[in-house]
Amino acid sequence: MTRRSAMPSQKYRPISTPRIPRVREGIVRRLAAFVRSTMAVLGVGSVVALAAVLTPETARADPALVSAPRGVAVGGHDVVAFFQDGTAVLGQQTHAILWHGAVWRFASSQNQERFELNPRAYAPRFGGYCAYALSKGYLAPGNPALWVIADGRLYLLNNPTALAAWQAERQALISAAEGRWPKILRK
Repeated sequence: MTRRSAMPSQKYRPISTPRIPRVREGIVRRLAAFVRSTMAVLGVGSVVALAAVLTPETARADPALVSAPRGVAVGGHDVVAFFQDGTAVLGQQTHAILWHGAVWRFASSQNQERFELNPRAYAPRFGGYCAYALSKGYLAPGNPALWVIADGRLYLLNNPTALAAWQAERQALISAAEGRWPKILRK
């Protein structure tokens, strides 16, 4: 399916509702039959009670694999710039992609392309959560102003105290954090 962007001079057409393909119609019919048979076996009260338990309000989501407050990874900073420029640079909305459920922004189309070719090389280790906090057994968001590149990996820290401790005991803290990642997300 190709996308066409609307030119300002083009007139907008009403969107027609597409017909659901037969495969989906079959799935919907089978699902409806399953619900009817479940209601017959368990009774309507049990199905209503089950539905109440499965509401979104009662569901508990695990923390995201990538720390992305408001859906944007690394506070909107260009992760490639940490490696290329040695500094934290804010990305632009015009150079953004969705990866691992978060929006990643870049300062240039070249940096976006570099990331797209090998995102794991540039993405912060431990999903952008504070590496020091993780090594101590808890989660905290990483701060893009406090970062370290060690052994070719980007690590974010949460505060200046964590950064100082990280620099003093980096290898031991990396080992401790590696032992907890990603299991700590399931706690």
